[in-house]
Amino acid sequence: MINIRTIQGKQGRIEEINYLRGFGVLAVIAIHTTGYFTVVKEFNSLVLVNLWADIFSQFAVPLFILISGFVLAKNYSENFSLRDFYRKRVRSIIPQYLLFSSLYTAFNNWAVIQNSSIGTNIALLLKNIWRADASYHLWFFSILIQFYILYPLIIKLYTVFKRRDRAELFIVLLLIIQILFMVGLHTPYLSGIRINLIGFLFYFGLGIYGVDHFDRLRKGFRRQTLLLFTMSIALTIGTSFFIIIGLTTGYRYSSIPAYFFMGAELVYPIFRVITFLLLFNVSRILLENRKSLMAKVINKIGNYSFGIYLIHIFFNQSAIKILKGYQVDPNDWAFYPIVLVVTIVLSYLSVRLISFIPYSFYIIGSQSKK
Repeated sequence: MINIRTIQGKQGRIEEINYLRGFGVLAVIAIHTTGYFTVVKEFNSLVLVNLWADIFSQFAVPLFILISGFVLAKNYSENFSLRDFYRKRVRSIIPQYLLFSSLYTAFNNWAVIQNSSIGTNIALLLKNIWRADASYHLWFFSILIQFYILYPLIIKLYTVFKRRDRAELFIVLLLIIQILFMVGLHTPYLSGIRINLIGFLFYFGLGIYGVDHFDRLRKGFRRQTLLLFTMSIALTIGTSFFIIIGLTTGYRYSSIPAYFFMGAELVYPIFRVITFLLLFNVSRILLENRKSLMAKVINKIGNYSFGIYLIHIFFNQSAIKILKGYQVDPNDWAFYPIVLVVTIVLSYLSVRLISFIPYSFYIIGSQSKK
């Protein structure tokens, strides 16, 4: 996820990007809400609906990775200063990551921190920063940092293939590496490996490739919106098949054998690309109707998607804790829409308010004019 207000280049500003970022962060919040179906002991319609919502929403991180590759390739393609590149990347992500790693370490370990020495607490914080463990959603930043470090190498390799008219071959190679890695994670051979960027190489490369073919993308697929939507729904249901089998045969979600997920890993890249095209078409429709309420809401959320991603777990977890106090838990239908709406609204409002604070860019990645 790159927080760049305007994306300039030879093709001008890409206004659809902001809507895509809005869809992406909404999907992230949906994942962190619907994912609680995994604690429901009995398989029922509530579990099924939330399982499908969770599987569909998993496009979020791949979409942000694709956008990152696209934006970087649009601004840093050839003959750019490495010093300037890394300086801007550090400024755009490291202060925010360090701040929220500290806040989430305190938020999630407050009782332990109060009863521990300063040295123990500092060790805990440093471990959380190094392993991106302060909160479960901060793992995304470890992937983003890895891509930032390796981007100059990746773009050079892509340029070599492109000059030989083999850009598509490069993307296919990334796809093969990604699939082999993701399938391997469900085996004893690769389980536990933390080089997570390999599982997103294809999406990052696809973003780079998209810069060179963006005009064709804008002209194509517009009439296929309904078909893309139908295919997304069909693939959502299809990839849930083995998980449903596992849940209906007595397994808890956390104990379903790893091989149940292997087949889905082969389908996910195609599934995600179809969803990306669908969301791009929807973004174009919203752009053409930018005065509509829906367009304004998604655009505003997209403006602050980086900060919303950072802060939303505070409200998500707080809402869940309060609901449990009123005996509303993941076994209740009302639990999911309440947590979802509360998290979205409070996250947006808080980030919007923070954006008026001086130097808020170093807190939430954005700064509003007074």
